[in-house]
Amino acid sequence: MKQKVLFIGMWLGLVSVGHTQSTLTLDECYRQTENHSPQAGQTRLIQEATELQLKLLNRNFMPQSRLNGQATWQSDVTSVPIKLPNFEITPPPKDQYKLTLDVTQSIWDGGTIQKQKAVAVANQLADQQKVTVDLYQLREQVSGLFFGALFAERQLKNFDILDKELRAKLAKTKASVQNGIAIRSNILALEARILEVEQLVLETQTRRTASLEALSLLTGANVDANTSLQLPTVAANSSDINRPELKWFDAQKQTLSVSERLVKAKNLPKLSAFATGGYGRPGLNFLSTEFKTYFIGGVQLQIPLSHLYTNSQAIEVQQLRVNQQRVEKQKENFLLATQVRMASQRQEVSRLQALVESDRKLIDIRSTIRKAAESQLENGIITASDYLTELDNEDSARQNLILHEVQLLQAQNNLRLSAGN
Repeated sequence: MKQKVLFIGMWLGLVSVGHTQSTLTLDECYRQTENHSPQAGQTRLIQEATELQLKLLNRNFMPQSRLNGQATWQSDVTSVPIKLPNFEITPPPKDQYKLTLDVTQSIWDGGTIQKQKAVAVANQLADQQKVTVDLYQLREQVSGLFFGALFAERQLKNFDILDKELRAKLAKTKASVQNGIAIRSNILALEARILEVEQLVLETQTRRTASLEALSLLTGANVDANTSLQLPTVAANSSDINRPELKWFDAQKQTLSVSERLVKAKNLPKLSAFATGGYGRPGLNFLSTEFKTYFIGGVQLQIPLSHLYTNSQAIEVQQLRVNQQRVEKQKENFLLATQVRMASQRQEVSRLQALVESDRKLIDIRSTIRKAAESQLENGIITASDYLTELDNEDSARQNLILHEVQLLQAQNNLRLSAGN
């Protein structure tokens, strides 16, 4: 029995060292999980990828150059079939060579590059918001572990009360046996119940430790048996929905809208300057038979026309608008599903609130009955087994209250998560 007392004393001491315990709130778990998750690194990588893409697009404002080389042989060449006295026009050779450096500089591209940059930024925002959505969904897993550990923590405190009650009753019963008021089997019944409480303590500690270790892995924080979980503060019930998915849907629609402007920009007139420096045979004088250097420069205007008769631009724009409508329908479906879930969660909150109120009334009744049984046991009217029956009834009512209170907190928090508040 001394070993049992030592075992109980150890876990009771663990529960009672609140002054050395670190506290952890549910919102802190959320923040630490989101910061610690490998998924969080996606936000930075997405931004870096976009910055690189923007740098590449900005390079299009710089002159574009290309070195070209060509050697050809042709079956016929230009000739002048005119014979003049003392003058002969020699036709160029059939083998021809040229090496050119071509440089172009965009003057006006119809806003294509700017629109491409806008699409890149819009894609970045949409992808980063998707990361936010994925991180937000981790909160459900964190909540389950947090409230599981909180439930175990409250159970341990209740076992502390129960153990003290049993040990106090055991001491009185031993004295009663020595005085001949009670029988020895009452001592054995109380000792057996104490052993059962020890087993429950061990099981509950194991569940709590498992939940805390999982929280430690998710948050990256040092969450151990000395960590005290602080009750979450639940905001007032609100019907407003501020889930990150809504911003993600809006970001997708914005990307499609910017893409529509890009499609139109690609079919606008484009003006550029060009220059070509070359060396070859023949040069610009195609009748020359010698290698020459040459230069050509000018401006070039391009006006796309194929979209006018293929209707390709209108089709692309319509396709993008259909995709926008699809995203809008997905958003509406998400809102509807969320509203349905929140309605069910509100009913669950109301149900648990009623159960908690009923549990408290039941505890008062069970406590009164247990106190009466306690007096009867001390006076030798009932056996320890009869007393333990009433004590177990009271403990069962307290356990139900603990369960329903934690379930109520979790249901209220689930409602908050569904709303995104």
